[in-house]
Amino acid sequence: MNNVSNRDPILESLKEIIRTKNIRILFQPIISLKDGVLLGYEALTEGPEGNILENSTKLFSVARKYGLVSDVENICRKNTLLKTEGIKEKQKLFINIDPDTLFNQGFLRKFKDNFDDLVLFSKKNIVIELTEKLAVKDQELFKTLLDFYTGQGCKIAIDNLGAELNARTISSACYGYIKVDQCLIHGIDNDQLKLSLLEGIVKFAQKIDLKVIAEGIESEEELKILIDIGIDYGQGHFIAEPAENLVSDLDISQYINNNSVKNNSLVGVVIGELVKRQVSVSLDTKTNKVVEMFEGNDDLQEIVVLEDEMPVGLLMKNKIFSRLGTRYGYSVFIDRSVNLIMDKNPLIIDANTAIEKVSAEAMIRDVDNVYDCIIVTKDDKYLGVVSIKNLLDKFSKLKIEHAKNLNPLTNLPGNMMIEREVTERISNDKVFSVLYIDLDNFKAYNDYYGYKKGDEVIGYTAELLKEVVMHVGNKGDFVGHIGGDDFVIVTDPQKDELISQSIIDIFDLEIKKFFNKKDIEQGYIMSKDRQGNICKTPLVSISIAIVSNKDREICSHLKVSDIAAEVKKRVKKMDGSNYQRDLRRS
Repeated sequence: MNNVSNRDPILESLKEIIRTKNIRILFQPIISLKDGVLLGYEALTEGPEGNILENSTKLFSVARKYGLVSDVENICRKNTLLKTEGIKEKQKLFINIDPDTLFNQGFLRKFKDNFDDLVLFSKKNIVIELTEKLAVKDQELFKTLLDFYTGQGCKIAIDNLGAELNARTISSACYGYIKVDQCLIHGIDNDQLKLSLLEGIVKFAQKIDLKVIAEGIESEEELKILIDIGIDYGQGHFIAEPAENLVSDLDISQYINNNSVKNNSLVGVVIGELVKRQVSVSLDTKTNKVVEMFEGNDDLQEIVVLEDEMPVGLLMKNKIFSRLGTRYGYSVFIDRSVNLIMDKNPLIIDANTAIEKVSAEAMIRDVDNVYDCIIVTKDDKYLGVVSIKNLLDKFSKLKIEHAKNLNPLTNLPGNMMIEREVTERISNDKVFSVLYIDLDNFKAYNDYYGYKKGDEVIGYTAELLKEVVMHVGNKGDFVGHIGGDDFVIVTDPQKDELISQSIIDIFDLEIKKFFNKKDIEQGYIMSKDRQGNICKTPLVSISIAIVSNKDREICSHLKVSDIAAEVKKRVKKMDGSNYQRDLRRS
């Protein structure tokens, strides 16, 4: 009786789970924040539904208490690998390994055996998640572990990157990814310290060619910030909940793609603008019919193969004729379906993809396919094709035009692109605000401190405007440099005053670093006025004139400039940094 009464029900429950291998595996999608494409899935663990050990944290805590972590881990890995059949060829499977089992030789041996027996797709698509705390704790053992897993053909992700950041470990290891812990992601849209830290991680990762994955994305606001600062991938409940089945069609994909295009596009043009509708055939079309089509039209170089309006293959004229010209090619293919001779993996791109991204993807194809046309879809339906020649010609011209219209000092868009931005919003009947930003007393500063210091102030101001717009503005806001000390921001009316006040608050605090201590203390510099008289000139401040079409009709960019000139005269008469809006109504 005593033996029965002394039994630990939790331990018994754990033993039963291990005996029956009753551990559930859930898959949470990881998605690109650049274009909404699914990268793969993280495999998550739960105990039996309704069981006292259903929660994975408690399951592993109890297993750790009784020295059974390796047993639980082996079941997790085996159950995970048994469910890999639905994962597509290029998708990744992220697997967590508990720190307590990392150096257990028995576990490693079983892990390798599981891989050899159960993996149904390339080991190169397995990503092992290793906690960064382990790297901090024991560098030498951590490196040994890395060698083991990479020796199995796996990639590595450094997990739980948050409060601790061991740069030496990260930079010396051959990871594919670093995963930023949800503690750093949660509330990032309202936390400047977290935002600055994450921006630093992104820049660091880019320099050593790592991809950053943000965990625990819970809101649209968090997602927007992560897209803006260039995070590569994301996961979390706002992206998709963990599920026992592999979910591939995510509603959030199109949202991400639409919100990333303008931010990621150098020249602001998407591939859909270059599309040419080309000849298409159905999947059951005979090869001899396609040959007749090519021979009857010298200009026809490609034919797209469709099934239910979706592209499933590509027929390039030169390749088809080359295959038919081989010894048995003609007799094998000529009277059979094009399904046997077509390229079944052509480059298919959504119409909203920026052309520089398309160009990059096209150029990394195999040498045999690099000059094949690109198939473009809209809502997954065939839209048309773009030839490589047309893509590269357009991209080159746009890059040249873009570069010509960037201010050489600040790299911000110049007058032509400012005009285009305002005109586009007027043409599309959008409600907008334009902030005309001007530095006060800048000429006196330039004369007193020299043009080199003056350029530093201009460069600082440009960076300040971009930072403020990114943190408190909207997706798609525009920052331009008219020239000299004049700048422009185009935003939405509900954000114009917040942006203006934020610029003033930061500028007034930080501009002092461009003055010497004496001038700061006295609050002025000695300079000459227009008549050549020596006078006291206040320190540099900033004036902002706000013009909006919210309450009045504005029909051209020239009208915006005229109104802004009037408002600027008023605001520059005020002492210090200020903003003022045009208060007239239609």
